[in-house]
Amino acid sequence: MDGPGNPGTTRDSSAPTSGTSEKPDPLAATTNVKPDTTGAATSSSSFQQSTYDGPPKLIVFGGNGFVGTRVCEEALQTGLAVVSINRSGAPKATAAWTSDVEWVSADALDPEQWREQLQGAVGVVSCLGGFGSNEFMLKICGEANVGVIREAAKAAVPRCAFISVHDYNLPGFVLPGYFQGKRNAEQAMAESYPEQGVCLRPGFIHGTRYLSGVGIPLGLIGVPLEKALGFLPTKSLASLPLAGAAFVPPVSVRGIAKAAVVAATDPAVPGGIMDVWQLQQYDNQ
Repeated sequence: MDGPGNPGTTRDSSAPTSGTSEKPDPLAATTNVKPDTTGAATSSSSFQQSTYDGPPKLIVFGGNGFVGTRVCEEALQTGLAVVSINRSGAPKATAAWTSDVEWVSADALDPEQWREQLQGAVGVVSCLGGFGSNEFMLKICGEANVGVIREAAKAAVPRCAFISVHDYNLPGFVLPGYFQGKRNAEQAMAESYPEQGVCLRPGFIHGTRYLSGVGIPLGLIGVPLEKALGFLPTKSLASLPLAGAAFVPPVSVRGIAKAAVVAATDPAVPGGIMDVWQLQQYDNQ
């Protein structure tokens, strides 16, 4: 709320000061997702141009959640028009900027309810995700995101970004539906947006999270932990089985939002995986 290349491999997406490199993908995509036979996204669409004549528009799925609200706010600050698609519409805890977002109440699993919103969009960000039963997590983390990615490609939306998750090298019985769903969505991104799609892989995301109107300051944990881990070689330590999870640095929700908006709108950002260490560079801007 919250993959590009061939399955099993990926390319790093650059943060503002980093380059790109080829490396094995630790979160290998599976074959559970049927290939997209409609073709990858293109940079222009006569369908879009003939039906939309407005300012540059970003579509945010799950825009009223913890990460999604910050993505919407960040996008507005960059001068984009923002449309948020989620079941419950506008967030309950409203700030002044929320009146500048077009809140569309729709089910992400039913493209008929929101497909027309993709017309004229310069990019899509999917913040869909959640915890629950394995069946639920496969549906919301996987099926819903796969549908969004493929519909965006069919509508020739130029770029797409997706909030995935760091690969913690955990045993297969730990939240299998959650991680499998994310893998499936990453594979769909690799197929539909091989050059213009970016999968962001944060670990723990800190910031103020609102539940039933009550703010939970996750930064009280995340900020000190992020600073403490800054003195360690976390990238090598994080690859350790099981114990490595403790060395994955947290990232602020503000940094995630900045990275997501750039990834979904800036053609200079290459398609691929944006890992937690690259995301930290946006956190420091």
